[in-house]
Order: sequence, then C-alpha cells, then structure tokens
Amino acid sequence: MAVVLALSLVAGAAAAEPTPQEKETARKLVKAGRAKKQAGDAKGALDDFKAAHSIMGVPTTGIELGKAQIEAKQWVEARDTLLAVSRTSPAPGESPLFAKARAEAKALAKELEPKIPQLTLDLEHAPAGARVLVNGVEVPAAALAAPLAQNPGRVSVRATLDGREVKAEVELAEGQSRTLSLDLAKLAAPEKKPQPRPSAAAGTSPWVYVGFGVAGAGVLVGSVSGGVALSKASAAKEDCVDDRCPPSTHDDIDSGRTWGTVSTVSFIVAAVGAGVGGYALWSSKPEKSRVEAWVAPASAGVRGKF
Repeated sequence: MAVVLALSLVAGAAAAEPTPQEKETARKLVKAGRAKKQAGDAKGALDDFKAAHSIMGVPTTGIELGKAQIEAKQWVEARDTLLAVSRTSPAPGESPLFAKARAEAKALAKELEPKIPQLTLDLEHAPAGARVLVNGVEVPAAALAAPLAQNPGRVSVRATLDGREVKAEVELAEGQSRTLSLDLAKLAAPEKKPQPRPSAAAGTSPWVYVGFGVAGAGVLVGSVSGGVALSKASAAKEDCVDDRCPPSTHDDIDSGRTWGTVSTVSFIVAAVGAGVGGYALWSSKPEKSRVEAWVAPASAGVRGKF
C-alpha cells in the first residue's frame, strides 16, 4: 500500500511539485499516521496526516486527513477537507488512486453532513457592538441568527462588550439541533445614577456657625456686663457730690469700670464674630477647621485656621 501511495504522489505532481525530500517526508508522515491510528492515538495520527497533506496537497493525503479528523470528532473540519478533496480537478495522466480518493471523499462528506450538530443562538437584549465567540472563534454579526455547525461535545459561548461578559455552555450530541438562549442585558453599560445635589447646609462653612455664635455670645455678655457697669456707676453716683466721691464708693467705681471694659470687649468680639460669619457665609467654602474661643478678664475672642 505504501508503494502504491508513493507512486500516486509522484504521478499527481503539479506545477509546484514538492521536492524529493518533501515527498519522502510526506511518505513517512503518512506511514506514522496510520500506525498511530491503529494504536488509538487519534490526535497523533491527525497531526501526521495534516503535516503530510500540507506538503503534498493531493487527494490521497486529503482523504487520509479527512478520515483522521472524523476519528478526532472534528466533523466540521473533516467535511470541509472532504469537500475540498472531492472538488479537485483531475489532471492528465494522474493516478487512478486520485479519482478513487475523490469519490470516497464525496461519499464521506455526504454521510457526515446530517451527523454534524447545529447550534442556534437566541440573543436577547443584545447591545450594539457586542462580540459573540463560540469555542473561542468570533461569529460574524450577520451569521448570529443562522444555525452554526459545531463539532459534537461541549460548546462554550461567550459574549463580551467593554470588559463585561456573559458566558454559557451547552452539550451537543451527534445530529442534534439546539437553541441556546442568552440574555445580554448585562453587557449594556450601567446607567449613571444622578448625583444628589448638596444641600445648603452641606455646603456651609463651619465658620458661619462659629462666627455668628461668637457674635451672639458677645452681644449677650456685652449687654449683661454693660448693665452691671451702669448699675455700679449709678450706685456710686448717688454718694458723690460735684464729682467727688467718698472712699465708700471706690469699690463700686472700680467694679463698674471693670464691667464696662468687659462689655466693650464683648461687643468688639461680637462685631468680629459677625464679620467672620458673614464672610464665611458669602464665600460658602466648607473647610474642616479647628476653632477655639478665649476669654480673659478684660478681653475675649476666637482663634483658629480660616
């Protein structure tokens, strides 16, 4: 059989005829492929026949490759190979083995056709631009609605868009036609939720509250201390004649002056606080600040980062 194959390879040489070294390599590959096939090594046989056919490209190596692809459950690829072999044009003076290989390839392709499983994809809510891959091979958009020929076994389907993906798997048996439904709504970009507008309080600087708080406290302290100062002065004035005051009134006079100073300083602090609060309210620039208030016997105020 090996001698017959060698003769057929030589007889079927085309214009770009392989070199003698390439022909010898192809012979050895065919022989090794047959041995592996008999030993049950379908993958090893497939690799050898594929390499031999890539060198020779004749019907006899093509039929060997097609049969190996059938053994390896690569039925879609096998039918493509067999149809290509059956459609090769006869060459003048070619070996009768080539015609026999064409006839066998045509018969095998016809026999194989109804066995090839078909997968139909039912894609729901598919966004524009989504890519669909079946067993890692991208399906053209125009072919997504048509039944897809697949090899028997497990088939993986993956749809992607901008880093998001939806995946599914399905098992296909010989001659089976199945529909796989996929909801691709997850591929759509998530809707941007409107950001809540910050309230007036959220955008108000804490200095507004500090400033007006200090102003209120200053007015309160100034009013009270001023009242006390007036009361002390009035009490001392009752015992004074022509701006001459006896020693008994000196305590009231000193106390009145002290309370008067406190009142004056408090009103100054109130004015400063009102100015700070007003400016902060006008600028409306919230800021995390550290604020301290200080009070001394004759003065008071606020300090911090502004």
